[in-house]
Amino acid sequence: MSDTVHALMLRELKTRFGASKLGYFWAIAEPAAQASIMAILFSLIGRESISGVPIALFLICALLPFKFFAKLLPQLTASVKANKGLLSYRQVAPIDPFITRFIIEFTTFIVVYILILLVMAWLGFDVWPQDLLALLSVSVLLALLATGLGLMLCAATLYWDDVPKLLGMVMTPMFFISGIFFCATMIPQQYWYLFTWNPIFHALEISRDAMFVTYQTPVGSWGYLGFLALFSNAIGLMLYQVNRQRFVSS
Repeated sequence: MSDTVHALMLRELKTRFGASKLGYFWAIAEPAAQASIMAILFSLIGRESISGVPIALFLICALLPFKFFAKLLPQLTASVKANKGLLSYRQVAPIDPFITRFIIEFTTFIVVYILILLVMAWLGFDVWPQDLLALLSVSVLLALLATGLGLMLCAATLYWDDVPKLLGMVMTPMFFISGIFFCATMIPQQYWYLFTWNPIFHALEISRDAMFVTYQTPVGSWGYLGFLALFSNAIGLMLYQVNRQRFVSS
């Protein structure tokens, strides 16, 4: 299995990044450019900091995890279908391309996160998290949540080809309601219930809590995020096992 995943990983990397000389560069440049543009816009309207945190760092801390989740979930959803031709080989199991894409996206996220923080540290920002273990833990929970949902949606594509299109429609509004541009303390308490159903909102709140000494989330719940990650993986693995033969034969 490790040999198969390694071979699939080389194939994925060559397909995704090898087609362009700047393939790896865009993985770093895209989130950095988005955060920079947003920081400039906020500065133009007079907001240079939120909860005592520089606006650029405030945005990066939420934008990177969201971009990771929003990219990982569609990649996992389409992983088996995109490698359908390889499943005719006995050595390739349906879960192998799924694992391959997870490893690539998670590793890319960690590397990009570190590189962007190093650049911001060079620019004079204080980027060292106040609780590194909590920041790593919430990133792992967010990845596990995407894994569980990805398994569920991957099975759903067997029965409905338009699942990726529906996912794209859902993720577009999620960009605006998951707390990238705002935090819970900026929302009146009576309206918190409109956002706390969203596990990504909890993940971004906990990320900022772990990153900044000056910010303490009033709503971010480890229990809620952890339960949804565990539940989604349980359902996803069950659906994978039930549809294992259908992945190959359909």
